Amino acid sequence: MRKLRARFFRLAGLFRKDRRDRELSAEMEGHLQMHVEDNLHAGMNAAEARRQAFIKLGGVEQTKELYRDQRGLPLVEMFLQDSRFALRLLKKNPGFTSIAVVTLALGLGATTTIFSVVNSVLLRPLPYQNQDRLLASKKHIRALPAWASLSLLLA
Repeated sequence: MRKLRARFFRLAGLFRKDRRDRELSAEMEGHLQMHVEDNLHAGMNAAEARRQAFIKLGGVEQTKELYRDQRGLPLVEMFLQDSRFALRLLKKNPGFTSIAVVTLALGLGATTTIFSVVNSVLLRPLPYQNQDRLLASKKHIRALPAWASLSLLLA
């Protein structure tokens, strides 16, 4: 149940990023202020207290990046980011985009057609019982001269 809950929260991390980033910034600023106040009570001046608080936290931006990586699903986020980038590039070059789309459509159509033919002819069994006992019969027609008509053959 814990894993399912963790996955749900990671999936939810993909949405409302701005709000979550604001909350994270506010929380980090709160922690920083607490450390500054502790340092001021310890007798440091304001600049030194703030500097020591930053050192104690270990870098605010690095901590935010680590939290962002744990919050969401990095593979999904990278895929979405790459997809948006690809769409922007395709929108920039409409000629290339149309050629790529036509090429993909023809390739997919040809592949589908060939598979349908192979599937129906070679892969599916014949709709008869005892298929191994079926015979093929051919009727041989003697060669006719070019001037002969089909009616002579049938007569």
